[in-house]
Amino acid sequence: MTSKHEIRIGIIGVGMIGVEHIRGFKVIPRCSVMGIADPDESRLKKVSAEHAVPLSFLDYRELLKREEIDAVVICSPPFAHEEIAVAAFQAGKHVLVEKPMAITPASARRILRYQKRAGKLLGSCSCRFRFSPTVAKAKEIIDAGDLGDIYHISISGISRRHRPGIDYHSGARWNLDKAKAGGGALMDWGIYDLNTLFHLFPKLTVSKVDGFCFRGLDEPVLADKEVFNVEEHGAAMLRCSNGLMVMWERAWAAHMNRQPRIRIYGSRAGLAFDPMAWSREVYFEIYEDRSGKPVTIAPDTSFDPWNVHISMAHDFIDAIFKNRPPITTGEEELKFIDVIHALYRSNQKKAAVSV
Repeated sequence: MTSKHEIRIGIIGVGMIGVEHIRGFKVIPRCSVMGIADPDESRLKKVSAEHAVPLSFLDYRELLKREEIDAVVICSPPFAHEEIAVAAFQAGKHVLVEKPMAITPASARRILRYQKRAGKLLGSCSCRFRFSPTVAKAKEIIDAGDLGDIYHISISGISRRHRPGIDYHSGARWNLDKAKAGGGALMDWGIYDLNTLFHLFPKLTVSKVDGFCFRGLDEPVLADKEVFNVEEHGAAMLRCSNGLMVMWERAWAAHMNRQPRIRIYGSRAGLAFDPMAWSREVYFEIYEDRSGKPVTIAPDTSFDPWNVHISMAHDFIDAIFKNRPPITTGEEELKFIDVIHALYRSNQKKAAVSV
């Protein structure tokens, strides 16, 4: 356990999500946001003033040189994650990196090599929905064995129009370029689905992936030389080594109703819930037989309020103090990236592929 009184955080990249991290870490006990870095000078000055951050730098390397910084949160576009993470480990910092951790499995493995050399912690922000009260309740039921033998899982997350850079967050057009983002809906939101799946079933091993990707719902107006070459909609059948089949679907944009759902089918009972659970209107149902008749049970869902950013920040700081792994490690994130890239290969080959 560390003997430090306070963990001092540096945020690299202070766009929309970087500011959310500042807000999250600022309310965590024994933690302070000591510095920020961003190449946009006007944004850097604005955020520094609004959130009273003592140190600010246009070059993240200058932030990494500061000995008073213990850990950094990397909030740059994904193509820059590897470079910054490697530099951070070489500077002796703990690292929490936005999702996806890397745009390719090879890049993720390089980050892990540098982390092991440094002996520092590496956490991924794809963990956000592990803190959802519905996910916690579902895990409690699964771990208790109440569902019996689980033989099938369905994960579906559909948005009518939620493409970054087009339908919201106009400054994030880089999300549309595979070379910068690594992928589209699957890398952006699908990685949350896989993180939740492996949290609920930590021993799961995906052996085969048979999937598709689609882009072409419409043709948004883009500026000259802007690229839009990532999927808006992707789905796959994941065949697991224990025989379990997982149907997985994620869309930024589709002509379909918008309702995130996870359905878990067991021999004794089934379970359906919304992992996002943003509001008081929480969807959580259990399906089972009682006295020979099928019944639907909606358990008490008066969950305590939760905040994805604060929960994640609290876990990362606690992991540093206790010298334990964060709730989602770099090794786990690599598994998710491997599955997504297997889906991309399957789409290209129009056939199932091995992970």
